Order: sequence, then structure tokens, then C-alpha cells
Amino acid sequence: MNKTKAVYLMISQTGTKFAKSIRKVGKQQYNHSSIALDADLRRTFGFARPQHNAVLMGKLVRESLERYTLGKDEPVEIVVFKIPVTEEQYNWIKGEIALRLNDKHYMYNLFSVLTHPFVKGYSVKDMYTCIEFVAYLMQHIGYLDDKPACKYTPDDLLVYFKDNIYFKGDIRKKMTYNPKNKSYFAPMSMKVFVGNATALWNLIARSFKALCGK
Repeated sequence: MNKTKAVYLMISQTGTKFAKSIRKVGKQQYNHSSIALDADLRRTFGFARPQHNAVLMGKLVRESLERYTLGKDEPVEIVVFKIPVTEEQYNWIKGEIALRLNDKHYMYNLFSVLTHPFVKGYSVKDMYTCIEFVAYLMQHIGYLDDKPACKYTPDDLLVYFKDNIYFKGDIRKKMTYNPKNKSYFAPMSMKVFVGNATALWNLIARSFKALCGK
């Protein structure tokens, strides 16, 4: 196959309290994973919270520098992997991202993250953790074939793609997309509160069905 294109996988040490807890409890160096369609990381996407206070409303979002640094001029350590793909594979990945980007049906698989220390991840239809979505995309094009997508951690990419490292260091030296979107840092509101509650109900219902094999 003529692999003339590339996508870029990124793992990062994000600075939220939740992210730090994930690294500590899971004994992981990196807690977040995303995928970019360009080398400058201007078109980077990952399953994460749409707003800082919308902890339970995770979905596929377009990432930005200020999301990673939390609007501060502080370093965030990342590793970027360059993955050669064909034109057809690139377009398929691009289409899968577009399909999920604005569809509220696709949710962040929060319970898989919270229970990972015990069950090492479990799959729920149309729900993804950040690394699960990246692994899903990579598996479709022939990578990460040794276990289910929900079983991977960001640190696993350091092993699997050790020969594909494109950049390692402070995100501020690599990512250029920084739109200064004030809505991400908006204070808690009734709309966000209701959204969190609704998302929690959906998470419980869909996760229970998955555990019951329905």
C-alpha cells in the first residue's frame, strides 16, 4: 500500500485533578490520548469534557492548546507519534471523526476509566475513553491488534509505537491551535448542572446494559 499520508497520535499529561488522579491510581505516566490530522496539531480530536465544569458530559471534541494548559502559560508534557497511512485510511479516519464530533449519542466511557484498576476497561456501545477511540481507529487500519480497544492505556502507545515518535516535550513547542475559547472556562450554570445529571443517567443505563450483555 502507498502510505503517502500520516495521522498523529498524541498522549499527554493533562493538569486537571481528575487527570492527576488517573495517573496516580493507574500508575500511568500519561492520562490522555488524542489524534491529529496534521503535523502542527491544529486539527486534533479526542474524547474529553466539552467544558471544564462539564465533567460527566464527555464527548468527542476538537482539542486546543488552552484546553491542555488550562489557559495557563505552563508546560504540559506530550508524546506525538507519526503513523503512516494511505489516502483511503486517512479519509476513513477523517470521516469517523466527523461522524462523532457533533453527535451527542457518542459519549465518554467514564465508568470504564473509573473501574480500570479493577476490570482493566470494558466496552460500551457508542461510548469511548480517549485512548479507546484512538485504539479503535488504529485497529481498523491494522495496528494495536493484541487486545480489545477498551483495554489499552495511553502508556501502551509508548511501547507499540516506540519507533514512530515524532515529538516529545512541552506541548507549547508543538501545538499551534489556540483559539482562546472562553466558553470552556465558563462557570458552573444550571444548563451544565442539568447536562451533567442527564449524562450521568445515560452513563449508568448504558453501562449497566453492557455489563448485563444486552
